[in-house]
Amino acid sequence: MKNVILIFSFVAFCCNVMNADFRPIVIQNGGTGHDHNEYYAPADMPEVYFDTDNQEIIIVADGFSAYYDVDIISQSSMIAVISTQVDGYGDSIDISSLPDDNYTIVITSEFNNVYQGQFTNY
Repeated sequence: MKNVILIFSFVAFCCNVMNADFRPIVIQNGGTGHDHNEYYAPADMPEVYFDTDNQEIIIVADGFSAYYDVDIISQSSMIAVISTQVDGYGDSIDISSLPDDNYTIVITSEFNNVYQGQFTNY
């Protein structure tokens, strides 16, 4: 009986994860004055996702950098609408108050490595 409950719990969890709408935001090294000519991602480069269901930007990192400064810039006005700092292991940023628009996210590590990507909030 215990195994049956575990199986149903696992199936329910998988269905919830599959229904969530996480979209990766492709980020690139935005230029810092440092010369990154290597063929691998810098150690402090985070992964970034847009959770459209919960209206959050999710930053996932491994703690190589102690923190990340994050700016979200409206592409229509070129004004930073959100400026915050997240932990070196990542965090989520609530963007539910942002109007529909195209945005650029700029993430700067403690080592001044800059990563940029774009997303559309609709």
